[in-house]
Amino acid sequence: MRIGKRIKYLRTVVLGLSQQAFAARLESVTRGAVGNWERGEGIKRENIERISEEFDFPFEWLATGRGEKPVPPAWDAAIPDDAHQHQATMPLDIGGRPRGIPDDAIPEVDVTAGLGGGGLTTLAETMINGATFSTEVIRDHWRLPSWLLARWNVRSRHVAVLQCQGDSMMPTINDGDPIFIDTRHRVPSPPGVYALADEFGGVIVKRLEVTSRPGEDPVRVLVSSDNKNHQSRELTMGEIAIIGRYLGRLTN
Repeated sequence: MRIGKRIKYLRTVVLGLSQQAFAARLESVTRGAVGNWERGEGIKRENIERISEEFDFPFEWLATGRGEKPVPPAWDAAIPDDAHQHQATMPLDIGGRPRGIPDDAIPEVDVTAGLGGGGLTTLAETMINGATFSTEVIRDHWRLPSWLLARWNVRSRHVAVLQCQGDSMMPTINDGDPIFIDTRHRVPSPPGVYALADEFGGVIVKRLEVTSRPGEDPVRVLVSSDNKNHQSRELTMGEIAIIGRYLGRLTN
């Protein structure tokens, strides 16, 4: 599928928008420009990034076709029943945020992001990309300066804060450090540090790197710790649930 067809798929199948409505959301983009993109007449990288940020679509899939393909809400069978219930209890405004929460607020999740075992929380996938958290586990909200968000190439709605516990990622991350994650990243590309759900329903932070060859099925991923006293293991993509990519931390 070429990029023009991917854009049309996102606009029509996932979002259900006309070309005019799609262009209006992007600002300074005309309906004609959207038509040109969809016909394969070329699109600048900055416009691909704008689409990715405005609609929370994964940039890699949009630009290259690799990675996780967005699906419409009715197709998202991966959401457990209890996750739907938690989403239903959260009063949302039109933009998909809880009412009364500023647009630039970043949720701090009340969970021990275990660098070994992991604490318990309730996570629910959004319909398109990123992660949303039950109101019961949001402890507080943060605000970060715009220059820092720009340096990370994220918007505040893409970011969540988790407090870590354990020594498995030392010296990169220390016990008790609050970390910031980009919830748009749901595949381990590029390789790096990611937050992921563990087999006990908790959250762990590990270094991930794809080890399988291009096109090999299933895709295999090396899950490792920066502390060499902890063992590494190799898992398939189907055995991993990535919550987001590590951006940075606060530490003493």
